[in-house]
Amino acid sequence: MIRPGVAAPALASRMGSEILLERGGVRYHPLRSRSLLSRCTSTNVPFDWTVNPYRGCTMGCRYCYAAYTHEYMGLDARSAFHSVIYVKEGGEAETARRLGVAARAGALVALGTATDPWQPGEASAHVTRRFLEIASSLRGLRLAVTTKGALVLRDLDLLRRIHERSTLSVAVSLISPHADLLRRVEPWAPAPEARLEVMRRLATSGLDVGLALAPILPALTDGEADLDRLLAEVAAAGVRRVNWRLLFLRSPTRESYLAWLEREFPPHVAAYRRAFAGRSHLGGAYPLRIAARVERLRRKHGFRDEAFGRSARPRSAGATQLSLFA
Repeated sequence: MIRPGVAAPALASRMGSEILLERGGVRYHPLRSRSLLSRCTSTNVPFDWTVNPYRGCTMGCRYCYAAYTHEYMGLDARSAFHSVIYVKEGGEAETARRLGVAARAGALVALGTATDPWQPGEASAHVTRRFLEIASSLRGLRLAVTTKGALVLRDLDLLRRIHERSTLSVAVSLISPHADLLRRVEPWAPAPEARLEVMRRLATSGLDVGLALAPILPALTDGEADLDRLLAEVAAAGVRRVNWRLLFLRSPTRESYLAWLEREFPPHVAAYRRAFAGRSHLGGAYPLRIAARVERLRRKHGFRDEAFGRSARPRSAGATQLSLFA
């Protein structure tokens, strides 16, 4: 159970109070770790193991579903998730052992499921790079990576080696071609142009690179013209796969997202409140319309039929959505 202001016992004993780095209003603390790999038993995701080198993320995405995880550390998820970052230290031997188990079993390992592995702190912490060094020593690994960070290009040497010895896919997250909008939605993430260049460099290097169009934000990033432009630019960068999903709002992200929306886009607040009343997922006809829209544009721009990672499946809950979300 989560007790407000009290860290879970398994975490409290490993959380360091010392500050490793403080920059731009963000504090980095150490977190002793037995292993970077965690077993995932949920049947709702396609991977078997997750790797998150950090707890907390400085990208600042307003929609981040993982913010609640800071509550397990006794922190206020709404204010601390993007400003108090825990850097995992140690656990190399157990990380290598578990990676070997995953490789022998053909299990899928997902890097960057809750926090970005190439967020700015990685430039000095090198936790992600140390993980990739271990992964590059193995053969037969199945590794899926997701990031917004341009720093991923620093590790092209290791990614190429993993690609040669194992199965690697790299998804770059980008939800809009508009830099001005993304500065409000994802204030500390690289601009669209930077992420498109990352995709281009990864594709040119021969890696299996895809677009993570996730999440699609109703009334903000779901317009056909904007999605058309985005997929055209991504295709021009040499990317041939795309996966997508709709906005998912659970507490406390729901409350902080709606408060942000009220400040930045007040005309949409009432529609959002009704659409997400009592639920975390959008239902009704809206997901089906967006699925048809994305599929139409995906085919228009020559993306492959096979999904990159796991494509979103529209939920068919019976809630009626507002005409604003069209």
